[in-house]
Amino acid sequence: MSSSKLDACLQWATKNGASIDELVCFNSNEKTGISATLDPSFNAQSLNEKKLIEIPKELLITRQQAKEAFPDTDEGNIKNVNGLTQIYLANLMFNDESQSDIIRERQEFFRPYLDVLPQQLSQPYFWPLDKLEILKKTDIYVILKQNLRNFITEWKSLLEELDIEIDHDNLSFLLQTGLDLDDDSSFTSLIEYIQSSKISMLKNEGSISWKGFFAYLWASCIFLSRAFPAILINEKCTDINEAFLLPIVDLLNHKNDTNVKWKFLDNNVVFFSNEQNFLKTNDKPNNELFNNYGDKSNEELLLGYGFVEENNSHDICRLTMRLDNDVLKSAKQLGVNLLEENLISEGCVQFQLTEKDPLPKALIDLFGYLCKLKVENNLTRRSILEGSDELSNILNSKLTSTKNLIKSIKADNDIGKMLKLYLTSHRKLLNKSIEQLARKQKQIIQTIPANNMISFKSIFKSDKMFANAMLLRFGVVKFEDLVTKNCLNKALMLWIVRVANQSSLERKLEYSVPDFILKTFEDVASTIVVQKEDVMEYMSFYKELFPHLSQKLPDVFGKGDWGIKQFIIADTVIDRIVWIRKTNDEPFFIKKEEYNV
Repeated sequence: MSSSKLDACLQWATKNGASIDELVCFNSNEKTGISATLDPSFNAQSLNEKKLIEIPKELLITRQQAKEAFPDTDEGNIKNVNGLTQIYLANLMFNDESQSDIIRERQEFFRPYLDVLPQQLSQPYFWPLDKLEILKKTDIYVILKQNLRNFITEWKSLLEELDIEIDHDNLSFLLQTGLDLDDDSSFTSLIEYIQSSKISMLKNEGSISWKGFFAYLWASCIFLSRAFPAILINEKCTDINEAFLLPIVDLLNHKNDTNVKWKFLDNNVVFFSNEQNFLKTNDKPNNELFNNYGDKSNEELLLGYGFVEENNSHDICRLTMRLDNDVLKSAKQLGVNLLEENLISEGCVQFQLTEKDPLPKALIDLFGYLCKLKVENNLTRRSILEGSDELSNILNSKLTSTKNLIKSIKADNDIGKMLKLYLTSHRKLLNKSIEQLARKQKQIIQTIPANNMISFKSIFKSDKMFANAMLLRFGVVKFEDLVTKNCLNKALMLWIVRVANQSSLERKLEYSVPDFILKTFEDVASTIVVQKEDVMEYMSFYKELFPHLSQKLPDVFGKGDWGIKQFIIADTVIDRIVWIRKTNDEPFFIKKEEYNV
């Protein structure tokens, strides 16, 4: 944008009662657009109560003005409180022979301000199809489509309420009932329409009608990136989402964690900054004057403002899953604290991973519930640990996909650079979540009393006779061979049946077996009903080992009951009290105890 248009806007504002402190200097260049800096000689400590910019109410673009421009409008039919103001802005911005006298008058008044509003917006709604293709594998793509649906719905309801007719053939597909943006052809048509309209706007061809969807989309995105809360100028405002445009102050760039104040004094909106905003960073002076519309994630920044921040401490990464509604309901009844914000739609649950909370407790508890057995009335330490492994798999899979996507993006343009920053932030959050999950597992293990948990690896080292039997039968030299030779589950079942037969052993075990293991075996044995199908399922396993083991190693496998039913029971015991840590495939026997949600 030319500096002459910026100068004209500043002159218009001051001519109509605005006050801009002499310390503030506005600049414009092709690459970075408009920005404001403070004179290098300023004293930061004197800023805290200094009125840097004052804008009279007459220069604002408000909902009240929109009502005056469109009298007799029933806003009750318009869901977005800013919808009427946005179409009013579109009417001001784009010339049309159908404009009313009041619009023409205000258009002339606001022209210097309208001329500095960006025509080329960088939000993803205005990206070409090939760039949007990259977004398909990100969380933001679904949100972008939903937002576009909302924009179209708002626009159509405004057309109906204002009794506006559209005669452009290239908009006919948008006016169809039940437009499906999940359909590739419909989505492509919409993006191509936006792209062609954007080109017409940039070429100043005058073919953009304020009635069209592109004009409404442009005005909506201007509001998303620049509007201020109406409660600032009207304490009686009943809708916290109502907003207005604030010329000059909205030329300041947004930055998270910037300490600013807006006040309404003597019918003026006054902008204050703070000395903390101008501390040196890396020994470099920082004199740009920023605004802060509220600390935002990169997702919000990209969709609302068209940029992302590197090392954004307010960023989020979404983890979304589809689960049956009955499952979610049962999880809540069992104490999993699923909030309204987690249950985003029917059968869909979502968690936000953040810098402050990379691993929400409800997320761990939900996975613990998903790994709960039917015989468990509550979440147990075993189910939580098993659930945490499943969660780790999902997080690692998402991390791998994110890394691959980062590698595939060329950072040779602004969009590519933004996407890399956006995804890199997600990668960092996912790494943090995975690290936190590993720490959580250790914490849970540390809370289990020693007599309520035992590692099968330590059992294997202690039971020399059993270990020798594994060497002779499976060629297992060390514990890790049980995993590499794919016989870990067989070894677990054999050992459990060995323990169940310990009273029959001629040579007693040289180590202590926790009571809960034998008790679990006895509990299962007293309640299990073995069907013919169960026997058939285990028959090949059983014939592979018996009677061969009993004959070759009678001291280990020849005393007591080694029938097939014992192994069916043992496998059920494994399900109930064994957790196999995914990181090293080490099994742990854990006493069934309720996990305190």
